[in-house]
Amino acid sequence: MSTLPSISIVTPTLNQRRFIGETIDSVLQQGYSNLEYLVVDGGSTDGTQELLSTFKGDLRWLSQAGSGQTAAINQGWQLTSGEVIAWINSDDVYAPEALRRVGEYFQRHPEVDIVYGDCDMIDANGRFLKMYPTQPFDFVELVRSTINIVPQPATFLRRSVVEKTGVLDESLSYVMDFDYWLRAGLQHDIRYMPEKLAALRVHATAKSIAQLGKFAVELVQVYQSFFERDDLPPKILQIRRDALANIHHRAADIAFWAGDIPAARNYIRESFRMRPWPPRALWVWVLCGARGLSLAKRLFGNPYYPGTTEM
Repeated sequence: MSTLPSISIVTPTLNQRRFIGETIDSVLQQGYSNLEYLVVDGGSTDGTQELLSTFKGDLRWLSQAGSGQTAAINQGWQLTSGEVIAWINSDDVYAPEALRRVGEYFQRHPEVDIVYGDCDMIDANGRFLKMYPTQPFDFVELVRSTINIVPQPATFLRRSVVEKTGVLDESLSYVMDFDYWLRAGLQHDIRYMPEKLAALRVHATAKSIAQLGKFAVELVQVYQSFFERDDLPPKILQIRRDALANIHHRAADIAFWAGDIPAARNYIRESFRMRPWPPRALWVWVLCGARGLSLAKRLFGNPYYPGTTEM
């Protein structure tokens, strides 16, 4: 068998001393011989840099305050040279043998540009919460449903994808991965590999949880920008109304669970304007306002923070 492709992993981090050691171990213990690993620190003050210094030649790291997570990932990709690239955040972890399986998959499938696998969701202590909702890739359904079935920690791409699609959008802080799958899906072969490759950590200080309301704003922004493109194929243009109705409904759901009832109502109005039928249960919860949110938390728990009824 020929040599497996070189893989470059980038970890952006800021004040994640509690978790980053486990992330680093999950990368370095892969045993992948053709591995390049770079950590881009955003100016941590919690002892992260001191910890990074203990790894010596096992990884490279640099500190650049104020650049932001998305810019750090782009910078890391530019400073590495692997044929296959990925990023794993400093609170997530790879499954054992993940890189070997990914390298072998790309070797067997030269036509594939992006591959993703299954991903656990774990809590702050590493306990299993649930499986990420991965599915085989269907670009039209991804756009229509607005459900991100591609788990970022378990996703790997050829460097040629960045050369053609471009880098991550640095104006985005929360959904830059979903935005990238939408952009890349227009011109690249994306495949699902039904093997567990990573675990995504869900905890109260995670950016996507602590700032959930901003997540909704960016989702709508991404979809509006996507449908303003002049290179969309007919099959995507045909689902424009459904997709925009769904993304506003999803934004309403996120805003509701973030406690921003006025924003949730605004998103529902826009979703209703584009597709008034059939009615959805969320409309009732949002119309009930703060009381509806309190009751929903008691009945269902917060779906964006599994394992608890509160943020």
